[in-house]
Amino acid sequence: MRHATLTLLLASMMFSSFGFAQNQADPFPVSPIVRLQADFWEKIFRRYKSSAFVIHDPELVDIIIDVVDYDAFAKKYNKGKPYTRRERKELLNRYTDRYQLAINRLQKLGKKALEYGPMEKRVLEVYSRRKEALNRLFTEEIYLRTQQGLSDEFVRASHRAQQYLPYMENIFRNRGLPAELTRIAFVESMFNKEAYSKVGASGMWQFMPGTARLYMTVNPFVDERLSPLKASYGAAVMLGENKRLLKEWPLAVTAYNHGPGGMKKAVRTVGTTDMDKILRRYQNPTFGFASRNFYSEFIAARNVYRDIYQAGHAKASNPMRIDHIRIEKAMSVDQLVSMTPIDEKTLKEYNECLLPNAFSSHRSKLLPAGFEIIVPQSISEKTKRAIRSFNPGNVAIYKARK
Repeated sequence: MRHATLTLLLASMMFSSFGFAQNQADPFPVSPIVRLQADFWEKIFRRYKSSAFVIHDPELVDIIIDVVDYDAFAKKYNKGKPYTRRERKELLNRYTDRYQLAINRLQKLGKKALEYGPMEKRVLEVYSRRKEALNRLFTEEIYLRTQQGLSDEFVRASHRAQQYLPYMENIFRNRGLPAELTRIAFVESMFNKEAYSKVGASGMWQFMPGTARLYMTVNPFVDERLSPLKASYGAAVMLGENKRLLKEWPLAVTAYNHGPGGMKKAVRTVGTTDMDKILRRYQNPTFGFASRNFYSEFIAARNVYRDIYQAGHAKASNPMRIDHIRIEKAMSVDQLVSMTPIDEKTLKEYNECLLPNAFSSHRSKLLPAGFEIIVPQSISEKTKRAIRSFNPGNVAIYKARK
């Protein structure tokens, strides 16, 4: 049973040492194209703040045309007055459209386009730095893309991550997986447990409902996507399955975004597992910018986080001071609150996966045997004893004693 498996895993990892020694060799190879892409994402995570938007080539992402920094522009051109959201959008569109025009002129007129001004010169200068890029400028359609900087958000995310990573890393280690895979949560949500996408992905690991149900409970009153630790277990299982199916980590990590079936199709179509060749040759409408860059973003996030926080920094083994308790008999939220020392406010705070319905219309709905709740260490032992002695017929007696 999934809950029983989760119980054994979490019980073994909660307060143990950080698990098995990892192979000294880097399990995540960085090929030339991946390196170019990862360098771009390292700049996004490390150099450019959220006030800046980078104008770049979406295929050769390391080709950065310009950076529109609203804060710097406001100081220089707007007497220090911050731009409104509408003004920001108009400013960015103006720059992007002008550079797009410069590209179109260069493709049509060649070097004669340089007579139009400095933006044409800037485009030619940037693309001339690499033979491949210069060839693309004059032979392929190019539609520029903008990317917001994330350096300030990445620092905040790194601080948020400290609360969860000791648990998450042990979940991965105890499944024989590299602990650094947990850095995927930077790419997915910047360690925001309340992240929700417009297509329905939810939680720190951004599981879609259908995919989540393969690895955890998702129903009208429990959504384990919202529990960073339970969702981490699901992510570990999913990534392990991807690796067994696809054999190589670059493909397995990319499959977290694009799906294992999608990556198998890419390998079949291109005829190789070489990530660089897939990135350059595989053409499919579903294999878009996010999928092409997912592995490189992960590599960049791993590197930047290591530089920001990990070097010489010892993590606390149980920073949240919590314990996991397995419910041996099916219990409702109402019974948990009535018959154990954990009150409703604490149960909500520590168990994000229990939805509002669990405390209202589904209050008497039974949580299955094997379900786990998270509680503060301070009341852990008392709660365990109460759950072990749980008898549905004693609810009224226990209420009276409380």
